[in-house]
Amino acid sequence: MKNILHIIDTTGPGGAETVFLELVRSTADREVSSVALIRGPGWVQSQLEKDRSRFFVIDCKGTMQLNYLKRLINLIRSEQIDVIQTHLLGSAVYGCMAGLICRKPVICTFHGVVDISPSEKFKNLKMLILRFGAARIIAVTDRLKRVLSSNQLLQEKDIETIYNGIDVSRFSKAESNSLRSKLGISDSFLVGSLGNIRVPKNYPLAIDALHMLHESGVKAHYVIAGQGNTEQLAPLLDSIEKYGLTGYVHILGFVDDVQAFLSSLDVFLMTSSSEGHPLALTQAMSNGLPIVSTPSGIEEIVTHEFEALISDSHEATLIANHLESLYFDTEKRSALGARAKEKAMECYSLDAMIAKYAEVYKVK
Repeated sequence: MKNILHIIDTTGPGGAETVFLELVRSTADREVSSVALIRGPGWVQSQLEKDRSRFFVIDCKGTMQLNYLKRLINLIRSEQIDVIQTHLLGSAVYGCMAGLICRKPVICTFHGVVDISPSEKFKNLKMLILRFGAARIIAVTDRLKRVLSSNQLLQEKDIETIYNGIDVSRFSKAESNSLRSKLGISDSFLVGSLGNIRVPKNYPLAIDALHMLHESGVKAHYVIAGQGNTEQLAPLLDSIEKYGLTGYVHILGFVDDVQAFLSSLDVFLMTSSSEGHPLALTQAMSNGLPIVSTPSGIEEIVTHEFEALISDSHEATLIANHLESLYFDTEKRSALGARAKEKAMECYSLDAMIAKYAEVYKVK
């Protein structure tokens, strides 16, 4: 039986954190022993506790913490770890250093272009550590694989694409009126987004598009399931107030029942500047929702005019036009949603993702 150590240095909630948790859960069901390592309290820890998963907590704030590395090495040895699985760049660097010292294979998963920002401190040194310390590097899309392999310090032969997967059966659409009733908008056209409020999600663009939609006479409501700090919320709230949309934009914060949230929507909206393989998109697809999106990398997941409507650029007018077309064309809404659901079930299931990771974990 192999012992696998899963490491992440963020506390969630989020897409990478959800994949991390699914791998901890699922590998435990496949005759391997899974141990998780996190940096501190938060949503991830609460989920691990809920699942009764074995986990350790070691704080790793700051750059190149030798004490963290020492404790990680001791953990690998005391738990007799056979394979190290990391998520995101910080965990990958520490995992690879520990793997080299302990002579253990390391699998490093990257979830988006933001994981390897051009402004990353000591970027080349970190890439060099990955080159010599990683047995395999996983990218969640082919686009991300190309970005990673464009760095001359990484070798394309060591990078593999494994798409994120979800339990598609959990997100099959079941009509829910609870959110609409709560907001008092039972008969309104409801557009929604799922994801934490941060710069790459570009929510102000969504507000601009909603304003244009209202200008055309479509008084849609827009709801965001995601949390953000004061600094991240400020430009969003400014735009909402500027356009007089206070009664039409609803920021819910963290939503635990994602399926019920998605089932309340008419259209799922993404206005991101950059994405990897967002779980929110796959969840919306599984729910049979029509999708409107900016060109942010998700073109690899859904096709324009087949499973989604994808704008040519990041312009609010184009997003508003797509939303308006779906408001008036309910048949198109249904057709896009049905094809999106079919593709999610065929290509992005949790079982498919876990099976591919299980093969990777056989590395020696």
